[in-house]
Amino acid sequence: MARFTGLVSLTILILLAAAPRASAVPSPSPDSTPSAQAAPSAAPPTSTAAPAASASPGEYMLQPMVVTATRIKQPVAEIGTTVSVVDSEQMQSQKIERVGTALEQVPGVEVTQDGSAGSETDVSIRGATSAQTLIMVDGVEVNTGATGSFDISDLTTDNLDQIEVLRGAGGALYGSQAIGGVVNLITPEGEGAPHFTMLSEGGNRATERQVMTFSGAEDQLSFSGAISYFSTDGFRPVNDSSDNLAGNVRLDYHLSDDTIIRGFARYYRANVSLPNFSVANVPPIADNPTAHQRNEFMLFNGQIEHHFGENLVATASAFFVRNDLRLNETPFAGYAGSEIDRIPDETRGGELDSVYTWAKGIRTLAGFDFRDRWMRDYGVAVIPPFGTFNTLFHARRQEYAGYLEQEASLFDGHMLVTGGFRVDGNSQFGKEVSPSWSVAIPVEKIATTFRGSYSEGFRAPAFDELYFPGFGNPHLKPEISSEYDGGFTTKLGERASLTTTYFSRRVHDLIVAVPCNFGPKCPDGALAGNAGRVDVQGVEVAPSLMLMPGLSFSGSVTVIDETHVSVSPSATPTRVPKHAAQALLQYIGNDLFRADDNLTTSLAFTFVGDREDITTVGTIANHDAYYRFDMVASYALGASWRFIDDEEFFTRITNLFDRRYEAAFGFPSPPINFVTGLQVDF
Repeated sequence: MARFTGLVSLTILILLAAAPRASAVPSPSPDSTPSAQAAPSAAPPTSTAAPAASASPGEYMLQPMVVTATRIKQPVAEIGTTVSVVDSEQMQSQKIERVGTALEQVPGVEVTQDGSAGSETDVSIRGATSAQTLIMVDGVEVNTGATGSFDISDLTTDNLDQIEVLRGAGGALYGSQAIGGVVNLITPEGEGAPHFTMLSEGGNRATERQVMTFSGAEDQLSFSGAISYFSTDGFRPVNDSSDNLAGNVRLDYHLSDDTIIRGFARYYRANVSLPNFSVANVPPIADNPTAHQRNEFMLFNGQIEHHFGENLVATASAFFVRNDLRLNETPFAGYAGSEIDRIPDETRGGELDSVYTWAKGIRTLAGFDFRDRWMRDYGVAVIPPFGTFNTLFHARRQEYAGYLEQEASLFDGHMLVTGGFRVDGNSQFGKEVSPSWSVAIPVEKIATTFRGSYSEGFRAPAFDELYFPGFGNPHLKPEISSEYDGGFTTKLGERASLTTTYFSRRVHDLIVAVPCNFGPKCPDGALAGNAGRVDVQGVEVAPSLMLMPGLSFSGSVTVIDETHVSVSPSATPTRVPKHAAQALLQYIGNDLFRADDNLTTSLAFTFVGDREDITTVGTIANHDAYYRFDMVASYALGASWRFIDDEEFFTRITNLFDRRYEAAFGFPSPPINFVTGLQVDF
């Protein structure tokens, strides 16, 4: 404890000592959530981005624009649902390399990583399962048909403009997988003269990362993109390495004043060792020396936008997503078994939507989308002395939907109302109708905005839940949900703000693993089943405070109460922490040692409370709480040298106090990891 207190005190003293030399910065906006995210909707139109060190007193950056909440680009203050934004400035200031790390700082979001970097990482929102959380890349959903979820472990922050997180209320616009909410990664449109950035970093456990980012515009064409490589030896004594080669590009061609053609592409190839891997019905083998997994992901999206006069805008797009997983385990000393798996998963489809503006503040959105999902699972497992087991099945289905949304600004902007519905058709589960509405009421006299929303949604069972041999149940019913939330954002003077949100969600026919007696019809001891009803309610509280010029504090606390009615005591939701919190203490200053230089330091805190989880022997048990500190310091010279515009040196320390914990039972989390690096702008 003395070591902990001393290090924290030293960090704060360094920040305070440097602060008087910093230039004045704006106070936090009333809609800032931790890590300078946009607050839940309907905050007054002030900044949600990290304050610029060069800003003068009273200056504010522009209100962020979001598209995920309503499919229409608009200021976050005009939305009645709960939205957070992690922007590129914040990711840059904290040198965040993985999307999962950025999401840990969003209220109500839970990120679970099964071990070292590159190992499976799930994200859930407000107690929802990972299969109820829709992950999107530039508006294209990437959740797999096999599991219904998406492993975000290999998604990097390279060339991201912002990450938008819609907490709840996603089903009426995005259909299946959006019961808990939506995470949308958005790449920027290039602008200005062509330029690029080189980043190189390295640290303990043979960790290295190289990134090149480029952006610019020439005549009618704009472009942005990045390519990166990451590798590490991990921290386990045997078979814990991983690497990731990733790239993305965005092209925008302005064919005319009325027409824009866009193209998006993203690819990564990742390899990760599996020291904890064990086959079904076999106890975990400590430090498995041969098991490893390869993931290959690709996304292509073409889009055309046309303005039919001043009031009507239509957009059409077509996309293709492929996620190819390969797993291999060979015999080793003490174990003669082996396993080979190959699971390609594809989604192809298109969207067509239009927005018509009837008058100022009154708009209608109408659209249609189509998905064709396909997957194949092939596996061979040799399990001595039980024999050889083969897995082979494939599945396919089509999904189509129409949606309608009406927005209206009433009473001279004193009430902002949105309402609509979505009709989903599914080749396996028929038709589902999901309505929603939201309202935002800004009250300028008390610098407060009140908001509320209601939505319904559903989730169709994933292919594994329906057909996986020995586990799937083709008689499953889809999950049906209803949710409402409400809260307010208030500005407390010029230097503080507070956002509070209450939410309540009810899910019928939750799909879980239901224990059963071993036998020919139950070879794995459990079958997929509908568990009854699950109720989740909770509160999110997110304060923000400018302690002094350049020094800010932000954070959030989430409290969740979950109850369920199940067919079995063991059929229960897992990994839903009762309490979670995060905080960020950050200092940004310039002109400290030379003109135009910049110093940024931050100390981030993450806490995950106790929760029910599945143990290594398949039982349900309480998992203890854990916390972690991360620290970043960077210094930019602000000097130009021939073709070099700026140089920035940085150090990042993850798990600063070397905490020993497990985010998931049986998967030790990484100990302290430090890297140092250099970023150069050309």
